Amino acid sequence: MKKPSREEMEQAVQLAEALREKGKDQYKLGYVLLYLQERNKILEDLRKKAEYYVRFGMGEQELRNLRLALEKIHDMDVEEADDSSFFARE
Repeated sequence: MKKPSREEMEQAVQLAEALREKGKDQYKLGYVLLYLQERNKILEDLRKKAEYYVRFGMGEQELRNLRLALEKIHDMDVEEADDSSFFARE
């Protein structure tokens, strides 16, 4: 599947936001698109941090950044939990 252009993505996000604002998101398509867009941003950040970690060093700060990025993704998937921490806090 071909990646949508920046303009196509912006238009889709605007339409999704409009559906939500007008209360016309009956099938939750706007909600799902906005959720997936946010998740994609976090995954892209994780990809960049993982690539940096693998390419340039296995330093403590880089590992911490990678763990924090993973935890953000995990937190998005946990609806309600007493302890949603993926890693032990340092």
